[in-house]
Amino acid sequence: MLRPERMQQVSIIVAKDQVPKLLAYAGSKNLFHLIEVEDNKIPEGAKRYEALELLARSSTIKNRITGITAVIKHLPESGFENVDAPVNNLDALSKFLDEETGKLEHSVRELEDAEGKLQTEKEQISELSRFITGLENVGVSLEALAGRGFLTSLIGEASLETIPTLQQELQQITNGDLIFAITNSSEKTQTFLALFPTTFQDRARQMTTALGTKLSPPLTGLPSDPTKAKEAIELQLSTLESEEKHLQQRRARISEETGPRIGALTRLSEILEARTKALAGSSATEATVLLQAWIPKIQAAEIAEEVSKASGGLANVFFEENKNQTTHMAEESTHDSDSAPPTLVKAPRWTNPLQSVINNFGVPAYSETNPLLFMIFTFPVMYGLMFGDFGEGPLILLLGLFLWRTKRKGASLGDFFQPFVNGAELIVMLGIGITVFGLIFGDFFGFESSTVFGFKPIFSPTEGEVTVGNVTVPRYMVFTLAFGVFHLISGMAIGAYNLIRRAEFKEAFFGPLCTAWFYAAGVFVIAQIALSGFKFSIALQNPLYLPLVFIPLVLSAWKEGGMHAMELFIQSISNTFSYLRIWALNLADFYVKFAIFLALGGPAITPLSLVGAALGNLLVMILEGLIVFVQDLRLHWVEWFGKFYEGTGFPFSPYHEPTIRTVPLNG
Repeated sequence: MLRPERMQQVSIIVAKDQVPKLLAYAGSKNLFHLIEVEDNKIPEGAKRYEALELLARSSTIKNRITGITAVIKHLPESGFENVDAPVNNLDALSKFLDEETGKLEHSVRELEDAEGKLQTEKEQISELSRFITGLENVGVSLEALAGRGFLTSLIGEASLETIPTLQQELQQITNGDLIFAITNSSEKTQTFLALFPTTFQDRARQMTTALGTKLSPPLTGLPSDPTKAKEAIELQLSTLESEEKHLQQRRARISEETGPRIGALTRLSEILEARTKALAGSSATEATVLLQAWIPKIQAAEIAEEVSKASGGLANVFFEENKNQTTHMAEESTHDSDSAPPTLVKAPRWTNPLQSVINNFGVPAYSETNPLLFMIFTFPVMYGLMFGDFGEGPLILLLGLFLWRTKRKGASLGDFFQPFVNGAELIVMLGIGITVFGLIFGDFFGFESSTVFGFKPIFSPTEGEVTVGNVTVPRYMVFTLAFGVFHLISGMAIGAYNLIRRAEFKEAFFGPLCTAWFYAAGVFVIAQIALSGFKFSIALQNPLYLPLVFIPLVLSAWKEGGMHAMELFIQSISNTFSYLRIWALNLADFYVKFAIFLALGGPAITPLSLVGAALGNLLVMILEGLIVFVQDLRLHWVEWFGKFYEGTGFPFSPYHEPTIRTVPLNG
């Protein structure tokens, strides 16, 4: 957990017809971080693998299959069909997927077109029904509106710019005997409904067609009586609803019949895409392909043997001579992702959420100490120091266990709660920290443990004072400052360790070691001044005090410049006092709960005051719980990481492809 896995760069030369088998093996192991073959490493007589056309085809096929899935909507959970597919030949697999997708598209496209047409007809007839209802309510017949009967309709779709002209032309053609309504609008077009006497039908259709309008079949034979017209329209709606049910049944049948095959084709398209992308970074001759990858060094020999077996003995693995891998972090600013090893962190699965917190700041560089092991302790400890409560702690612990169980079952609680499900193990850790420090502080839902359970706290953050000269300060405030000092010094020590491990001894001395020297000496001298009653003259009485502080500062200024020394001086003060937020948030946690309790009738124990206590605790658990998490994160990211951690690495991304049962065809 402290250091990423050591990596070995390898070159794999494999016969072209064995490439799919090699990639299938690599995809099943998740141990190959494929990289692009550098120009200066392409063998004589070889050239880059021409994969652009195949990449375009694989992307198109995948999009087509996604489109089919979107139309089917719900695929049955009956597994995948055992497809006869030429998985060992990418060109043949691409052609196979293209043909099979085309067969499915035909039936799916017919269904999609029928549903679209049905939906349009329903919208148009529903609009006409609302119009007829209006006439019925005022007792007006269709015949009375124009004197000759509104027996013809035009239903169509036109662009937004055409609609005003269309309406004006229809007004002129029908001599004003027109009812015109917009039934639907989109970003570029509008659907309209026009009713007018049959006499003008031919001229109206010619005009609308000339304007580029897309016409739908007209509603003919409407009775002049609104009631009877409405009945006729309701009958048409009923017919359309029957057709809609028929289409739903047809969709379900297509889904049941083709779902397993669509699922199999989806997996095959993902395999095609993964293998094509893998080959895009390779080089090739007429008979062989050269692939390069990073693999875990500890498994290199075993992997080389298995690669040969998976490829029928037609693949050779060559171990590249790595540069001194401890120098990579020093070159982070200039390296690219192919020339430097990726970072593979192996840690227990329950630490993944905390590792994600670290990775969000930056992935550990290959030769950089991963702070995960330290943060397993410091992150929940800091959280508990700010939020200790052995009443709320077990509730948060139970919440974490529930989320962890949900995560293990693979269930989902919705998009909003999913981040909490993903971080279940971290919530469990924080719940433990809250509970432990709640017991130490004697805080039970804002009540003192001595009042509720009869035992005194081990250490009360709201009681106790330290007298420094003529000044009295809270004891917990002094404790948080001391905690911050030790936390910062530990970061400086890790920074020195990183540099010494890379044999950068000069940088280690003038960097973190001088910083730690100055900081520790400065804290010691300030503590002596405070204990003497803030008599600053004590710093002059001992001849060692000032040299202890200023020698490392001068050395740092000589090596890095005066501005760096000034920044170091200011940063040491600001970083230390930043840890006072632990003390401040602990007080806020207690007083917010207590204030709401008092506002609703406390300190007397009444039903109303108990409601106040419950509301106060709920507010603290939700609101302050998030605030404390952010502050805990800040103390680690800003104050602590700034002493040793850069996070300039990039993650180990193993080649992976989905698995599927197939019957390989020769291709």
